[in-house]
Amino acid sequence: MYEPYYGFSEKPFSLTPDTKYFYRSEAHANALELLQYAIERREGFVVITGDIGTGKTTLCRALLEGTDRKTFAALILNPFQSEEELLRAILQDLGVVSRGEERQASRQPSKQELVSTLHDFLLSLVPLGARAVLVIDEAQNLPLPILEQIRILSNFETDKEKLLQIFLVGQLDLLPLLRSPGLRQLDQRVSIRYQLKSLTEGEVGGYI
Repeated sequence: MYEPYYGFSEKPFSLTPDTKYFYRSEAHANALELLQYAIERREGFVVITGDIGTGKTTLCRALLEGTDRKTFAALILNPFQSEEELLRAILQDLGVVSRGEERQASRQPSKQELVSTLHDFLLSLVPLGARAVLVIDEAQNLPLPILEQIRILSNFETDKEKLLQIFLVGQLDLLPLLRSPGLRQLDQRVSIRYQLKSLTEGEVGGYI
């Protein structure tokens, strides 16, 4: 009821991420530039962390909206998936397979078949000068088997570059998770780390 009273055209401060309201605070502008730089440099693993409500998901969407036609992107918002479900979601987001094709298939492909399909697609991008980016939100909730599968996907590479760039985005709990002994190999592959900070008092006024 307060929208008409204050002359709002829509609900302010919605919890649903909307890139129309992406606010380029100093921290968010730096994070966006860093991620864009990582894509251009074809960095393998990037980790972005921040407390709840600091705009991580909106940042991810703003990044992917600004990519060019030679960048194929997959944005995974649900970390609670099996390895096969994750691979299917990646292939669907990249446009390799459609949900309609999957429903019509007589059987579900195995994990190895899904991995092979993804690898073949990534190789097909090389002569085109294109690239693929995988962004996983809420990464602090990823089970260890899924994180291990993601590490395996990071092995896809040519003699010169990674075939799949992987951005892990999550709350601050993601940092100790990556430092755990079982994920040492993955943690060592992270080339860029950045932590989003809350808005300053002055930035809050600017945002409003």
